[in-house]
Amino acid sequence: MTDRRIDRVDRPRDEGVYSSRIQEDKKEKEKFKHLPADKDKQILLATFFSYLKKMFDAFSPSKDLAGKVIDQQAIIENLLHFKKLIEKLGKEDLSNSADFATELSEVWSGLLEDFDNVGILERKNIKEIATFREMMDIIKHYPPDTEHRLGYYLLQHAGKDWLPFPFIEILAKLHNEHKEDAKTSTLTQWIKLIDGVINTLKKQLPFKLP
Repeated sequence: MTDRRIDRVDRPRDEGVYSSRIQEDKKEKEKFKHLPADKDKQILLATFFSYLKKMFDAFSPSKDLAGKVIDQQAIIENLLHFKKLIEKLGKEDLSNSADFATELSEVWSGLLEDFDNVGILERKNIKEIATFREMMDIIKHYPPDTEHRLGYYLLQHAGKDWLPFPFIEILAKLHNEHKEDAKTSTLTQWIKLIDGVINTLKKQLPFKLP
């Protein structure tokens, strides 16, 4: 008896398997058909990164605000340094000290630069500029009855390469005056002015200093 299974061809089964593979290949090809072209990809990526940047900027501190904090902190530190030096002059006669004169001149130069930086905020911060300018002008023009005043010698970096006699006399006068009556001395008045500028700047700081 002949086994008919020898002549049997499972075409439907083979065709089904073959047909299934074709369908899978077609599906994979269709996936790639829907992918954007290179230019479209670039546009999509650019849009995506632009969106990320906007989100990052929205939750990041303002650059202008951060810059303002750093600048004002540096100004306050310089003011405190200058205040410390004139307090030291009140306690001790440092009129002949080249080191003291050099340090005083350097800090003063820093304050002049600070004043220029604060000037950028002048339109919105008139009070800060007014108190700062008043303090700088009073110190710079002391004493009023001399040809070259304190600000002139400080600007010329007195103490670094030279220690002029008029400058020595100015420092000696400030010390002796403070020694006689510390409550009403010129140095005490300057200290009050410096404290006023510092307090005004601190009120404008987004974050309080320790």
